[in-house]
Amino acid sequence: MKHFTVDQREHVQIWTISNPPMNYMTAPMSQELLELVGRAENDADTRAIILTGGVDGKFITHYSVDELGAMAADPAACAQIFPVASAGFHRMLDRIMLMPKAVIAAINGDCMGGGYELALACDFRLAADGPYQIGLPEAVLGILPGGGGTQRLPRLIGRGRALEVLLFGNVYNPRDAEKMGMVNRVLAPDDLMPFAMDWAQTLASRPPRAIAAIKRAVYVGADRDLESGLYVERMEMTQLMCSQDARTIMTDYNKAVAHDPMTARTEFLKGIGVPQAKGT
Repeated sequence: MKHFTVDQREHVQIWTISNPPMNYMTAPMSQELLELVGRAENDADTRAIILTGGVDGKFITHYSVDELGAMAADPAACAQIFPVASAGFHRMLDRIMLMPKAVIAAINGDCMGGGYELALACDFRLAADGPYQIGLPEAVLGILPGGGGTQRLPRLIGRGRALEVLLFGNVYNPRDAEKMGMVNRVLAPDDLMPFAMDWAQTLASRPPRAIAAIKRAVYVGADRDLESGLYVERMEMTQLMCSQDARTIMTDYNKAVAHDPMTARTEFLKGIGVPQAKGT
């Protein structure tokens, strides 16, 4: 691949994004990313994924404005071409969001526009502290965040705060982005990847069917009316209750409780002594 390198560390994959000098997102990068997603979706050995930038000070600066400008140059052609391109980008980000693995964006630099929309499609956003910009500045250019930003950001931080980001086209330093709820954590640069790796390894140790089901319940059910969301939850819970992993782990937990209830509460429920889930 030209723009991504993949590093496998036990059950965790690290996808490093590299398009120097500015690490702009482009259509070829999107295609490579879609290929990576396709490989990972059914890879039982990979249970968590970290995305991070491979250019100093840049996660993904933003989507290539050169590419967008070329597409907009002929309004008639743009009206035909852009909806198809936009739908493809949306499908790619949807597949990241609904991938049956935990996905962490380790934001180690500028992360704006299409780059932040990629981060929004991930389950978690961890950011390195520093002189970096995070946000959705599209309004300044006379466009809108067309990679899901107008939909995912309000669901993440609420409509009022999202409108402040979107209408002003604001970008924020990592600490201010954290205050807005746009990232989960801000860490010292040297701590970013170790922290992301710790989270990824912990998530990779959880029963994979439970991780996948929880993601579907949240992403598919939580934005519907309550009755519909609860139906999604019931269906996912039924599948999990009938799984071998759930039966095995709950049986072992009951044995631990019978032996020492306090130890079971403090250790087993933290993952200590839990049998390895097989994904069945």
